[in-house]
Amino acid sequence: MAFILSGTTVVSYAEAEDVRDRDQRVFEANEISFADAPNSPGNLDEYLEDLTTRGTERINQKIRASARWREYLNATGSYNNIDDLPAFIPERIKTRKADFTEMCVYYTLKEYILPKIADFGDPESPEVQKITYYENKFQDIFEELLAIMDWYDADDSGTVDADEKQVRFQLNRRTRGRRNIVKVR
Repeated sequence: MAFILSGTTVVSYAEAEDVRDRDQRVFEANEISFADAPNSPGNLDEYLEDLTTRGTERINQKIRASARWREYLNATGSYNNIDDLPAFIPERIKTRKADFTEMCVYYTLKEYILPKIADFGDPESPEVQKITYYENKFQDIFEELLAIMDWYDADDSGTVDADEKQVRFQLNRRTRGRRNIVKVR
């Protein structure tokens, strides 16, 4: 469970071993052969790490596109202009790295691996159910990480300072929306 680095740059949040460990049966039951494919990766681990790299890039874009990311940057003083939205820099993740690894594994399984073997004609197929399960797990961790921003070093000082930590509490309350109010004349 470690990030894959190229020098000091984070390439992927997960390694091939992390993906194989999460759902080992997929790889045992469905043998993938690269021998006949042109321009194929050398082995399964290379292929999985290519997929986790793509998953990491998508996760970074999802974080950057979220309204919560803009709120966080605004609160830490890193965001001043809507036309100049700072990039999400994975090297500034200082804590909760295991959560990012887990999130990347779920994303890779649900988006890249399981759709290759799923029978979408049968909504009760085990692969389709796994895709739904991993989608829910990914969303849970993604929303939790965005709600509790205690892992990002906004000023690149090497540690996450108290003024860089933010928690957004979820409000669980019932409201009566305008559409639910009946007007009597």
